[in-house]
Amino acid sequence: MCHYRRLKLLCTTAWLFASLCCAGQVAFAEIQTDFLMDSDPGLQIPEPVKDIHPNLTTLWLEALNRPETDMQRMAAESIARATQRDIPGLDKAVPRLEEILVAEESHPAARYAAARALIALDSRASSDKLLETSQSHGADLRQLIEPALAAWENPAAKTVWMERLAAKETGPRNLILAMRGLAELQDQSALPDLVAIANDLTRTSAVRLEAATAAGKIAESGLEQDAERLAGNTSGPRFINQLCAIRLLAGHSSAGAKTLITELAGHDEPAVAAAALQRLNEIDHALVLPLAEKAMQSPDPEVRRQGALCMLQLPSVDHIVPLSKLLADPHPGVRSEVSEGLYKLSEKPDLNEPIRAAAMQVLAGDRWQGQEQASLLLGALEHKPAADRFIELMESPRVEVRLPATWALRKIAVPETIPALIAQGSELTQRRRITNQPGMDEQVAHLFEALGVLKAEDATPLLLQYVPKRVRMNNLSRGSAIWALGQINEGSPNEQLEEALIERIYDFAPQPSEVKLVKEMSAIALGRMQAVDQAQMLRRFALDDSQFASSGSDDSNMRFRMALIWAVKELTGDELPTPKPNTIGQGNWFLEPLP
Repeated sequence: MCHYRRLKLLCTTAWLFASLCCAGQVAFAEIQTDFLMDSDPGLQIPEPVKDIHPNLTTLWLEALNRPETDMQRMAAESIARATQRDIPGLDKAVPRLEEILVAEESHPAARYAAARALIALDSRASSDKLLETSQSHGADLRQLIEPALAAWENPAAKTVWMERLAAKETGPRNLILAMRGLAELQDQSALPDLVAIANDLTRTSAVRLEAATAAGKIAESGLEQDAERLAGNTSGPRFINQLCAIRLLAGHSSAGAKTLITELAGHDEPAVAAAALQRLNEIDHALVLPLAEKAMQSPDPEVRRQGALCMLQLPSVDHIVPLSKLLADPHPGVRSEVSEGLYKLSEKPDLNEPIRAAAMQVLAGDRWQGQEQASLLLGALEHKPAADRFIELMESPRVEVRLPATWALRKIAVPETIPALIAQGSELTQRRRITNQPGMDEQVAHLFEALGVLKAEDATPLLLQYVPKRVRMNNLSRGSAIWALGQINEGSPNEQLEEALIERIYDFAPQPSEVKLVKEMSAIALGRMQAVDQAQMLRRFALDDSQFASSGSDDSNMRFRMALIWAVKELTGDELPTPKPNTIGQGNWFLEPLP
């Protein structure tokens, strides 16, 4: 497994915006620190292949046919889990699983496992048997089976749910299952009962909220008056009434619905305000804009988040400073999402400079949260004027600040920072001999990569201290030091350094064994240095299959081998054959065929 951090700018599915699926919404990206040695050079690692025994499914079928409860249960559980591994032939188990499901003599544990396996197999033909079993063998099975029946749009389940909805004696758990199922089916005939339950003050809050949620999923119009009555009802817990009103209007976009939700967005109960703001954002971000700046000053993080979302989706120069203040938000989700949103908006020419200026103001502040996010944002933007402040923040008492600030110095790569980088690296090297503070290995690695990018020859004595195998130097620091030495000595063979790196590659001594990252970076450094005298030795090592016995998802051996192959090509121009990919075993199962 690759052990390095990466900078990933990925479309986020974080829970901040998980419920907001508006068309035309800006896609935000996550800013994370990375290590260049993970991507430079870009090694093409062969994808692992699966190694599944052909008799694995047959063996589980035999276990299912055994009379012992544990055999049946564990075989069914294995089949359910195996559906996530693309193991072939699992559908052959369906008939026997159905037998265990419906047999009166089946143990409850085996029956539950059989039901779970049938659902995992997406056996829709088993729907009727699953429904019948769920109604006759207890609430736990209903909780497992009925959501699947809703997803499969089983018509017989709809009848059961409608009867349950109308029955006064239905318990809360079963009632909630019925409401969720009917919502999934978009059954209009259920609306009167659902609205009645949402209005029934004798019901529990959980049941009422579920009823309102289900009604809101079904209806796209017509519930405005019901929502108004609920919002104005002062009986019982008032904010529950108002939450129900908002949920009833989850699919409504009429003028009346917008007016009511806008009124509720100013409520002093944060749960109500946040829910109303979320719904307004779903309808049209412009509806939130008049409320956004006040919302961003709320003590509640979800209210602040909704205000920020509006401004991020309706970008303008006037919105940058209010948004930048949330870079120092106490809630990690809010501040990171704002930072990511500003990074995306910086692609707009008219917003780029205002975003940089606002982030610099936050970076200069004394809140560590703002220092953290401003470092990430300005580092990702490669904002060189922030260099002096980044140098100061390398010594922050907060690891959350030290790491992004040091990473940002590598991103901006300002030559004038070299003396400070060397001084900080030397200080941390001395400090780690007596202590190992959190994040030190990562910080030193970022720092060394910055020196490598800057080709800082004066850093060579410091970096050389990390080549020998020393436990307290830690793996990331040593790997990055060797990577940096390769950068600094690019195209310049160095006999003494070559010998030290070859010694790392051929170090097989145990306790402690040399880590693959150090070996990988040593091969890459030799290739960069044009150490042609070592080419044949590297070639022999790369072609020796016995050195790389590895399987599974741990790709450290494969990365090392591909680094050797890359180095040989750099030194000789020869393209060595790509090694066979690693194999991923069939996994650890309760029952496996003998080898």
